[in-house]
Amino acid sequence: MIRRPRRSLLIALGITAAITVAVPLTPSADGCTRAVYRGKNGRVVTGRTMDWKEDLRANLWIFPRGMKRDGGLGDGSLTWTSKHGSVAASIYEGGTADGMNEHGLTVNLLYLAESQYPDAAGDKRPTICISAWAQYVLDSYADVAEAVAELKKDSFRMVTVEAPNGAKGSVHLSISDPTGDSAIFEYVGGKLVVHHGKEFQVMTNSPIYDQQLALNKYWEQIGGTVMLPG
Repeated sequence: MIRRPRRSLLIALGITAAITVAVPLTPSADGCTRAVYRGKNGRVVTGRTMDWKEDLRANLWIFPRGMKRDGGLGDGSLTWTSKHGSVAASIYEGGTADGMNEHGLTVNLLYLAESQYPDAAGDKRPTICISAWAQYVLDSYADVAEAVAELKKDSFRMVTVEAPNGAKGSVHLSISDPTGDSAIFEYVGGKLVVHHGKEFQVMTNSPIYDQQLALNKYWEQIGGTVMLPG
């Protein structure tokens, strides 16, 4: 028998997800941003903007524990059973872009043009479609530390697909939890790169995260009273 998340929890998760995805597109915004706010009394809030070129036809999905899942690529796909109930915001009704599970683990997919995924040649690992990546994390892990420990094993091969509008499925993934812990996952040069720590509070689209950190360090040294980034 499938145990379902408590109704009060699902309502709270639904409200949270609605806040996450209800950021309006504006003509002046041309890049997604995800940020983790850590406030007083242990308050942690994760938010993101969705600055995409068109309507993503997003809907909210509620998933119970105990669902049989697979990577969506037929024979050789990764298979798993969801351990945690979650609420997710869909993208083109074909995958999870953002969501939160019943333990408060939050996921956010952002576009990253520089992503380079593993070559299929000679790779015998099970596969997972990029559109299932965020949901796999929600289904499988209770907090950031657990997710990082397991995903660092790099036990499956990520496969990218195009969006319905022809855009490349080129993304990186950020996760956070109620403790304020945070992690960023990217595929750079075909290899999984992980940044893990509470200091990694802000992520945008391009460039790769190492370069984002370097740019941020530069502007910290320049100081905000001298000039502003273009």
